[in-house]
Amino acid sequence: MPPVSPPYPDTNPNNPVPGGLLDTTYLVYVDDSGDEYQDLLTGLAIPVAVWADTLQAWKKFRRWAAKRFDIPTSTELHALNLGTNSNAGRDKLSALKPGDRNQITKAAFSTIGSIAELRVLTVFAPVPGGSGKLYSQLVEFVEEFCAFHDSHAVIWYDGTAGNQAQTNRAVHRNLPYSRRVLEDPRGYDSSESHLIQMTDFIAHSAHHAVLNDRGTGPADSYMRQHAYSKLLPADDAPGHVWPGGIDADGFPCFTHQLGIRGYP
Repeated sequence: MPPVSPPYPDTNPNNPVPGGLLDTTYLVYVDDSGDEYQDLLTGLAIPVAVWADTLQAWKKFRRWAAKRFDIPTSTELHALNLGTNSNAGRDKLSALKPGDRNQITKAAFSTIGSIAELRVLTVFAPVPGGSGKLYSQLVEFVEEFCAFHDSHAVIWYDGTAGNQAQTNRAVHRNLPYSRRVLEDPRGYDSSESHLIQMTDFIAHSAHHAVLNDRGTGPADSYMRQHAYSKLLPADDAPGHVWPGGIDADGFPCFTHQLGIRGYP
């Protein structure tokens, strides 16, 4: 995409981020999803101004799930284990009925979608071609996103393996001095981070959105048919990144099918 100067606005309804925050710092939480046929990596970009609101909204959702379904707030939620065909054995999750799993998933995405300032950046590649290479592509996407908004970002990712840390750190240190993504990335154990678990829901739903588009994969569920699209509203409303966005100078911006970069 040709370089463009930051924006913008309100005069162009096709801009992918009307009402978004400029000149800020985004805290970006990263998680992956996929199967033996595809890899996806998602970054949930949270402006610092709404970080506390985002965390509190998710904790409110967790308290609701604890009260309604007896799932302790300390239980790690994995979107995979809430799938219709889940045979997961994670505490209370394995005993839930499919309809209850969909209800929890729907509530999770309603929570995420309630914070208009959040942005979702997802990259895709087929296995094995994209396996292990998506992190650098996601960082490139975050760089482009921040340049568009005259903003900066700090990244946290799911995982604590030493080789993963070394690989991800090398990606950051190869960025130019003018970089928008600051500092080295830091790994989290997902069980210790509500925001990584929130990102897990988004990444897994992106995976399901591709399965749905291809007509393959598991049986129908809320996640497969609706969840990811809920984060990609119509182009006349504030919200997340969606296909077909045009910047103020008329250049395509973040244009990709299903709102997922790299998906054919």
